[in-house]
Amino acid sequence: MKNALIASLLTLAACAATESTPTPTNTTDGNEGVTVTVARPDRLTGTYVDATGLSLTFDTARSGDTFYLDLSTASGHQLIHAETTDTSYVFSYLDKKLTLEVDKSWVAQVQAEGDDGPAAKDTSAMHWTGDMTVLDQMISMPEVRALPWLSRSLGSMGYTGTKFPASLAMHKMARESADALGIDLPDLSVQAADAEYCARPTANDCYGMCGNGCSCWSWVCGDCCYHSGCAKHDSWCRNGQWYYCYNITAVIALFGC
Repeated sequence: MKNALIASLLTLAACAATESTPTPTNTTDGNEGVTVTVARPDRLTGTYVDATGLSLTFDTARSGDTFYLDLSTASGHQLIHAETTDTSYVFSYLDKKLTLEVDKSWVAQVQAEGDDGPAAKDTSAMHWTGDMTVLDQMISMPEVRALPWLSRSLGSMGYTGTKFPASLAMHKMARESADALGIDLPDLSVQAADAEYCARPTANDCYGMCGNGCSCWSWVCGDCCYHSGCAKHDSWCRNGQWYYCYNITAVIALFGC
């Protein structure tokens, strides 16, 4: 059933080519080398090469609660791979040396209880198998340091988490790596309509704003306002749940914007 879900998602993404979708601008805002080969709201694939020649390939898709991600280095190392089953999300890290399985029912409970409910503090629904030091090894890799710049480049090209939900997982992982490594990025401009009004503004040292600290990553969720998915990340960090906020687990991507 797992393979059927993934095949269904990727087929849906391919069929979406006939639909009317936003057209991103063809610019990288001065950042190096993003080549996008499939660009649909529910699927995004391509490569990224920085000024030093370091390269990443990405293939990510999302439709409803079905989620797929593959992020690899040019040398063939699989940094992160994620798939959806009937009952869970399965993440594997650094050539499958570590695996994390997250129950769908837990994600639904956390969403139902709100940003800081009891379920969010109970991570017993997250089942780890393998070497936990792998996450620390990944943080030290130059490809992980490049993730924030890949994210910003995609945002500058119009591939934001709101217009292209398939990109949201990479934007969220990039934010985690920026937090862990203390990387600050130049802001991207926000459209006036988005900048002037927040249905719910951020508070308490930018709690709920998408970005590293008080740096606004407007391309993640479209503006500099409060977003529940970003608040979840902030809550985990402030409560010391480091494996879910700093170590690019991508779990936070399950909660959307």
